[in-house]
Amino acid sequence: MKKIYLTIIIGFIAMTSYSQVIVDKQLNDFVEYLKTKNVSDEEINKIVSGLIENPDLYNNLWKNFIDQAIKSDSIKWSFLNDINVQFKTFQATDNQPTALGLTYDFNFDYAKFSEKDNYRNSHSFGLTAKGNIAFNKNLNPTDFLETKVNYSWSQFFGGVIKSKDQTAVSTRLNSLEDKLVNISDMQSKEAIALWNEFSNYLVLSNQYYYSLVPKFALESNQDFSKTQFAPGLMVDLSAKAWKKNSTLSFFNVFDYPFALLRLITGADKKFTVYGSTIPTAQLGFDYVIPTNDTIRKNLIGNIDPFPRIKFETSFRTFIARVKKENIFFNANYRYYQELNAPESIHKANLGTHSYFVMALQTTSGFYFSYANGKLPFDAKSDEVYSIGFNYKFN
Repeated sequence: MKKIYLTIIIGFIAMTSYSQVIVDKQLNDFVEYLKTKNVSDEEINKIVSGLIENPDLYNNLWKNFIDQAIKSDSIKWSFLNDINVQFKTFQATDNQPTALGLTYDFNFDYAKFSEKDNYRNSHSFGLTAKGNIAFNKNLNPTDFLETKVNYSWSQFFGGVIKSKDQTAVSTRLNSLEDKLVNISDMQSKEAIALWNEFSNYLVLSNQYYYSLVPKFALESNQDFSKTQFAPGLMVDLSAKAWKKNSTLSFFNVFDYPFALLRLITGADKKFTVYGSTIPTAQLGFDYVIPTNDTIRKNLIGNIDPFPRIKFETSFRTFIARVKKENIFFNANYRYYQELNAPESIHKANLGTHSYFVMALQTTSGFYFSYANGKLPFDAKSDEVYSIGFNYKFN
């Protein structure tokens, strides 16, 4: 019965245009409704507490706020297109209580491109911010926030159409695009057929990418009791095989089990390894300048700057289609190594940090994730399970 009440009130809030403003009134009305059904005060308190701890409530409030803001002034609020928010609950396996919170990922870039026949250069300035926040900071199992400003110089090779009659191919692709624009349901049979034809015509050569990224970052925990600046240089690397069954796609060993799963579930008619999902890689060197870290100061007697190397790789691929829902698998691995760390740092297991997270996500935004390891500022490794809903504003 409690779950039914929660579903009713969340749906009621979601249908209201100005839910963020009048949510208090709605909760009061809902409480009065429960009283008319002879629900005890104790049970009402439990229901309301459960509602307040449910991430779906905040997802609906946030979504309605964004929808109303963009509708009222789309230009003023256009920056929201660069924000990705996930309200969620996460549970660490060390018997901590479930924590309600959110993950945020803000990414803004201003880029300028110059193109040649088979490669493209890019100069861009960017601002990114990402991290996890628990509404009760003491229950945050992934307490690491990073905000950085960077400049990047990038170069793409390949990724162009190779055909004997490129004019005819371009004309047909434009015709297919015109038809797709008029289809509202991109999961319909008509849309899928057009997309399949589009992909058959759009045969691109292999594409390679590298980027040099000087950056300046602020790293902290949620309440900023630990902070450090991390200027440095990153190198991003990526390769994509856009043509099916190409030699390059054969080396994407990470996609082999998912290719089998797609075949079993009928998402693909034959065993197909996606060369477009080859993992990306990032190599980095940071000069870390601690500004507030009592644990480090107690261990070595100072908070002097130190060099650090970082490696990160990410992978995303399509798994299956269930009715109109596409399901994706995402994975990310990060590794940090302090160079020439003092012995006391090594003994405290603070010289090296590694963190792995994988998630299942649907096109509607629902996701489930599992994380293992520790990030900078974490004293120990954790296993964390998260469940929630992702909302991208564009």
